[in-house]
Amino acid sequence: MFQKLTLRDRIFLISSLLIMAAITLIWVFIKPEYQGKIVKERTTIVSQLQEYTLRQTDGTIRNWLNSTIRLAQDLSQDPANAPELANKAINYTPGLMRVIIADTESDEEIDLIRAIYDSIDFSVEQIDWYPSRIDETTNTALINRPEQTVDFFITERAFQVGSNVFKLRLYFNAQNLNNSLTNIPLGGTYFTSISNSLGESITPSSGFEFPNDLIGETSFSDEKMITIDSKNWYILSSRFETIPFWHLVAVDDAFILEPVNQLLRFSYYTAAFVLLFMFGFSWYVSLRVNKPIKLLLEDVEYLGNLDFDHRIKQVSLPEFQPMHDTLENIRATLSRYQKLNVEKIILEEWKNKYMVTYSEDLIGIIGEEGTFTFINNQFVSFLEELELNPKNASLEKILDHSNIKVSESNQALHYPDPFTIKVNQSSLTHSTNEGAEYFYDFQYLSILDESNEEIGAYVIIHDKTEDRLLDIKRNDMINVIVHELKNPITGVVGLSRLIIETDDMEPAESKALMQEVLNSGERMNELVNRFLEVQKLEAGNTSLNVSDVDVKEVIGNVTMLSKPLLSSKSLSLSVTETGKKFNIEADKDLVFDAIQNILSNAVKYGEPERVIDIDLKSTRDSVIVAVTDHGYGISIEDQSKVFEKFFRVKSNIKSAREKGTGLGLAYVKQIMQRHHGDIALESSAKIGSRFILTFPKKYKAG
Repeated sequence: MFQKLTLRDRIFLISSLLIMAAITLIWVFIKPEYQGKIVKERTTIVSQLQEYTLRQTDGTIRNWLNSTIRLAQDLSQDPANAPELANKAINYTPGLMRVIIADTESDEEIDLIRAIYDSIDFSVEQIDWYPSRIDETTNTALINRPEQTVDFFITERAFQVGSNVFKLRLYFNAQNLNNSLTNIPLGGTYFTSISNSLGESITPSSGFEFPNDLIGETSFSDEKMITIDSKNWYILSSRFETIPFWHLVAVDDAFILEPVNQLLRFSYYTAAFVLLFMFGFSWYVSLRVNKPIKLLLEDVEYLGNLDFDHRIKQVSLPEFQPMHDTLENIRATLSRYQKLNVEKIILEEWKNKYMVTYSEDLIGIIGEEGTFTFINNQFVSFLEELELNPKNASLEKILDHSNIKVSESNQALHYPDPFTIKVNQSSLTHSTNEGAEYFYDFQYLSILDESNEEIGAYVIIHDKTEDRLLDIKRNDMINVIVHELKNPITGVVGLSRLIIETDDMEPAESKALMQEVLNSGERMNELVNRFLEVQKLEAGNTSLNVSDVDVKEVIGNVTMLSKPLLSSKSLSLSVTETGKKFNIEADKDLVFDAIQNILSNAVKYGEPERVIDIDLKSTRDSVIVAVTDHGYGISIEDQSKVFEKFFRVKSNIKSAREKGTGLGLAYVKQIMQRHHGDIALESSAKIGSRFILTFPKKYKAG
């Protein structure tokens, strides 16, 4: 067995055995001895920290108890000055928050609170009293309130004045005490608790349940080791000198044994490093010893130069025989391909691959195992949108996805001997989490062998969202046009029938009806012409007659022609100018139409007796026309839609009553786009609506 190993394997095997032997020696002999010393050293450190913390805590509590006893004695000797004595105690006793002096036979009491603690809620549901170790007549209580910012240490002592018995209760701020008792600077994982003589915890649960039998009479650091949930813990319990409580610390043995674990980790890392070094060394030796590799590389160079007729020489070492056989098979295969014009085949293959990879359609190829062997870039993006991993995605996961809906399925079969071609076609709807919908044509072309087993498949998913949206938009447009034309046509037909069927109609009445027919026809003609104008501008079929246009002059012409319209509603215009030279390069007729449409809307959508402001401003690169109508205004939800064809504001009842085609602003928007300008809308209750037209001074064709 050993004789069959290569030189590299032999060196690696021997090195591994030596390292394993060294690790075994460390584990069996060194670790136990070192672990015992470490446990003793680390538990001593924890014990010293606990002892230091308790001494500090006992010192503070002893001062508080002495303050309680001293204040009770002062009150019993000088009850008349009880408020002054209590105030003095609050001001000069560190940590004292509140003093209560209560008569046990009545409801009378003195309750003083240090000013900085006025906002503290001192209410406690239940107080469990324990006699202090210093003076059993003084009761103590430790109150932990995780939901509050301050914990309490409360002392209570009775004193007598004559025949009356009073109770003195002092509240101390125990927040720092609790912090020092629970946040011991140990490092690692540990838990602390303060327990009474029954072993019951009087502090909030820390997620670790201390057994009740850990309480002893040892003053400092009675050490025990317990096992909880298959995990070892070192428990150190110490008794308070001032109150009948015990302080418990549970330290995870992982922290205690950290130096031991570090030693073992260092040993493992050293072993791994040595093993890696020996592996590299053995590899280097094998490269230097196994000269046949050089011969193989020389033969491979012939393959790199497309010389497939040069045979791969035999090698002497058995481990290189598979490599020789593989290279020889590759050489023989490439030689055959070369004779079949392999370069052309490879070129065609890459050409097809690139075309499929960068196709706008989603294309995937499925192998015999039913998994994707190829997916193009668009397909990858589609899978990522579905939050599917492209590396292990399957067709079932796609079609069963909660955001994918399959409909309109059909199937066709073809039988080119000896295969069966199955073509499944469906429609897919992809609903995103944001509420958007995308529509696709899905085609699954699979190839079945003579046993009717699928040996491969081709998946094509074509995005037809834009086509669907265009269909919807086209249908909506047709419906709007039909709706807008229906009323005028109905009027024309009805009035014409009335004129024909009435023989004794008065000439004046007949003329009035004919005028209504003419008005309906002109309205239809206006609607059709305006729609055609917008369509031409959108399609770019209208050529612009660009010339030097004075916008100030155009505004004057629009104002002149609009005077009858303004007079009909008792409106006035206020035109202000900022800057000089209001000339632009543009189509004068279209500029006139744009301003005239905006002014016409300003007149139409507002109450009578208003002032319409026209602000004309010239900047370095543009001329800006702002028309403020002080009218009904446009709601926020409608502002993004007013430039769409046939859209009319219906959120305002007064605006909805005004007649219009819904094409005026769409026409203005197309005029501004053809001039590479901009139209903006501002609307509020204060100004009504303000439309801002920005014309560039220089026209850029294209």
